Amino acid sequence: MMARLNMRELALKLGVDRATISRALSSDKAHLVAPATRERIRQEAFAAGYRPDLTAAALRRGRSNTIGILVSDLGNETFIEVIRTIFRYLDKRPGEASLTPLIAETLDQPDATRRLIDTFLSRRVDAIISLASTEADTPILQQAAREVPVVLAIRSIAGAVFPSSLCDDRAGGAMVATHFAERGHKVVCQVQGPPLSATFKNRALGFSEVCAARSIVEMPQRIFAENATSAAGKRALDAMLGMSPRPTAVFAHNDALALGVIEAMRHRGLRYPEDLAIVGFNNTHLSRVLAVPLSTVDYPVEDVSRHAGELVRNLIDNPSYRFESRLFVPSLIVRASS
Repeated sequence: MMARLNMRELALKLGVDRATISRALSSDKAHLVAPATRERIRQEAFAAGYRPDLTAAALRRGRSNTIGILVSDLGNETFIEVIRTIFRYLDKRPGEASLTPLIAETLDQPDATRRLIDTFLSRRVDAIISLASTEADTPILQQAAREVPVVLAIRSIAGAVFPSSLCDDRAGGAMVATHFAERGHKVVCQVQGPPLSATFKNRALGFSEVCAARSIVEMPQRIFAENATSAAGKRALDAMLGMSPRPTAVFAHNDALALGVIEAMRHRGLRYPEDLAIVGFNNTHLSRVLAVPLSTVDYPVEDVSRHAGELVRNLIDNPSYRFESRLFVPSLIVRASS
C-alpha cells in the first residue's frame, strides 16, 4: 500500500512552506494565497492523493466541523428526514465550512447513550443534536452540555432546560382523540411509545384530556411499547383484543407502531377500519402507500429541522447565544384507516 503524502513532503516537492500549503487547502484562508499558487498546490495535492489531517486541524482551530447526532432508531423515517433537513439548512451559509454529521443509534438504551456521547466528545464534535432523549439521559446530556452545545429535536425531556426544536405532541394527541369523537367512537385505547420519553407522554396526555372532555371511554390498561417499532406494535394487538369492552379505535404513537398493529390484524383475519380504526403519528411514506392508507398526524419536519439547525449554528458561533426553544404545531391527515 502506498504511503500517504504528508504536508511537509508536499511543501518540499512544491518549494513552498507548510503554512502556504495549509492556507491554500483551507476553506477559510485560501484567499490569502495567490490564485496561481493556490491552484498549483491544489492540483498537485489532488494528483498526489494528499488529504489534510482534519483531526490535527481541529485541535489547532478548536473546531472539527462535525456534529454528533443521536437517534433512537435508524429505521424511523422521521428521524432520517429531520437529520437530512437539518443539514440542508446548516449547509446554506455561503463561505462557511460544511458540517459533517456523525450519526449513532441508541435503541433507547441509557448505557448506549452515555457511551456514544463520550465517543462524540472524544472526537471533538462542535455540538450534539439528540433526537433520542429520554428522562434517563438527562444527567448524561447535562454533563455533555458543559463542553459543547446540546440541542434537542423531536424528543423533549421533562423538567430539563436544553435548546429545543420540537413538535407540539400534546396538540397532536388531542387532534386524534377529537377525530375519534367526531367519528362516533365511544371506547378507545392507545399504543404508547417508551414511557421514559416525554414526547410519547405528551401525545398520551393530549389524547386523554380530550377523551375525558368528550366522555369517551379510554381503556385504563395502558399498552406501553418498549420501543416505538412495528415489532412492538404487533405485540400490542393481543392486549387490545383482551380488553373488555373492546376498543373500536386505537391511537398508535407513531406510524411504525400502527403498521405493526395492522400487520398483526392481518394475521388474525381482522380488517381496519371495520374491526378497529387506527391513527398513527409522523405521516411516513408507508402510511401513504398502504392498500388502506393510514390516518396520521403530519410531523412538522421542515419547521423543527430549520429551527434546530439555527440553534446549532448560533450556539457553535456563540456559546452564550440567548436561544429560544420552540414548539411547532402538527396537523391531522385523515385517510381510510379511520
